[in-house]
Amino acid sequence: MQQKASAVLTVLISLVGLFAFETLGGLQVRGNDTVKPVRVLLITGGHGYDRDGLHRMLSNMPDATFKEITLPGDQDKLMPAIARQFDCLVFHDQSRFALSDQQKANLEAMWAGGMPTVMLHHSLISHNDVPLFREVFGGAYLIKPATIDGQNHPASNYTKPVDVTIQITDKTHPITRGISDFTMNDEVFGNLYISPKVHVLAQTNHPKSSKPVLWTNQYKKSRVFALVQGHDKNAFDNASYRELFYRGIRWAVGE
Repeated sequence: MQQKASAVLTVLISLVGLFAFETLGGLQVRGNDTVKPVRVLLITGGHGYDRDGLHRMLSNMPDATFKEITLPGDQDKLMPAIARQFDCLVFHDQSRFALSDQQKANLEAMWAGGMPTVMLHHSLISHNDVPLFREVFGGAYLIKPATIDGQNHPASNYTKPVDVTIQITDKTHPITRGISDFTMNDEVFGNLYISPKVHVLAQTNHPKSSKPVLWTNQYKKSRVFALVQGHDKNAFDNASYRELFYRGIRWAVGE
């Protein structure tokens, strides 16, 4: 009887060791596999946002940790050395303050050297006067009409939250594979500038919105993922949106 109980206990311990998750020095341990969490830096500022909703979405991302900085104030942290502290930058700011030449140089060097980046919604408006941002993000919300690469573009516009259907156009990409078209309630942007160099993953036919709403871009050594949608909890709590966001971060860091 004692030998039988001992054998059962041994099996149970083996199963626990196989399937249990432990945290060890910031690492997730799964059986014999050690997974280092993706270290995300969230950049906000310049505009109010649904902090609880976005933080909840980030907190629920498997195998990830995040910290937040606010602009203006922390802009000097955005330089190549930040890659030693974080694996991916998530921009959700709407910054319009002036950047010094040194700060612009730091940003360019950071992205040129390879800094995985995810651009959400509000950040399309950031720094309209700095071409680097639209080159990295692959698009921009134009505050006023602009001429870009010899082409005239009208000012962009927005429409308060409406029901918008997201149609997956590239069903084979790692970010979108297996995700069906879905409808969400969110703010939409019209007349966006979108670079012809981006790879569009999803679109909408909503009459108030620009057609592409999800794309990837490559800026030198940096992978960039752009999500046009993402105004508040109606987006952040949408299961399909969350999955695209999580996958976008993983893709940007090269997983």
